[in-house]
Amino acid sequence: MKNLKEIVFAVLSIVMVVLIIKGERIDRTISTVKITGVVENPIGDTVKFYGPDSTYITSLDTITGIFSIEFDWDSAAFFSFFHGVESTKMFVKPYDEIQLTINTEEFDETIQYTGSRESSFLAWEYIYNEENEFPDIFKLPFDALDSVFEAKYRPVLSRAETFKKLSPKFYEAYITQYNATIESYKNRHNALSALPKVGEDPFDFTFSDRDGNDVSLSDFIGSVVYVDVWATWCGPCVYEVPFLVEIEEEYKGNNIVFLGVSVDTDAEAWMNFIDNNAMHSIHVNTGGWETQMMDDYAINGIPRFMIFDSNGKVFNLNAPRPSSDEIRPILDSLLFE
Repeated sequence: MKNLKEIVFAVLSIVMVVLIIKGERIDRTISTVKITGVVENPIGDTVKFYGPDSTYITSLDTITGIFSIEFDWDSAAFFSFFHGVESTKMFVKPYDEIQLTINTEEFDETIQYTGSRESSFLAWEYIYNEENEFPDIFKLPFDALDSVFEAKYRPVLSRAETFKKLSPKFYEAYITQYNATIESYKNRHNALSALPKVGEDPFDFTFSDRDGNDVSLSDFIGSVVYVDVWATWCGPCVYEVPFLVEIEEEYKGNNIVFLGVSVDTDAEAWMNFIDNNAMHSIHVNTGGWETQMMDDYAINGIPRFMIFDSNGKVFNLNAPRPSSDEIRPILDSLLFE
């Protein structure tokens, strides 16, 4: 029996050696991805790869632009390659060995991949979309959308078809994402179509202020209302704060209400920010993004400013920001003419 065990062990050892010599992987659970590349005219000394719930960062040589990174990845998924402030989409599978080159002076136009036909397709698709812009689909009737989508994406879907056999997981993921994009366009179209028009009654909303009191938009009928939908974690929102405070001070004593509607989930951070930045207008908190108000007003990005006139009617649901040159003439027209 002992001799038999020794023979089996020896045979297995020989098989493992042969497989290693042939370069075949023994442990299929360790699925390393390797990405190397060259960044011309680098901006900074790092590159980042963002995948689903994972971020991988490596340094690059700022003289040669060369970088290399390896990480374990056990599924096929979309990634984003970041360098500086720009990014581009990739597709990564277990055991991929991808080489890329890019010039930051023409980021998307210059990126080239070796070892990833899927990523090359995504790079081509980006340029195609830039060169073949949509008409303003939100001004078209809903029943015209399908024909517009079909005309725009026919070449893209035709090229994507080649991956049905070449890379089935990529094709499935791509088509799923494509369908979700089309659905989001249609949902957005419906939401914008349902918005009240200038001079119509707005959708009312009610949220609590810092003291727990209910505050509604309809409470301020009789005054011009300038609404700021914002959050403390939103960079562009924070940028507008000093300009907003300046306008609040400038129009103090006039028939205008400045109503801040925060979508912060951290109430303490929200209140501290208001105090630290001397924001003395009326402030309420929604407790998060998912509210009826966000759906009613088709808000998919912040900051969002809206103006309602003193009769309580819609004046502008996508109003200029406090930092703009346009906002004061608009407020003056409502208050003084």
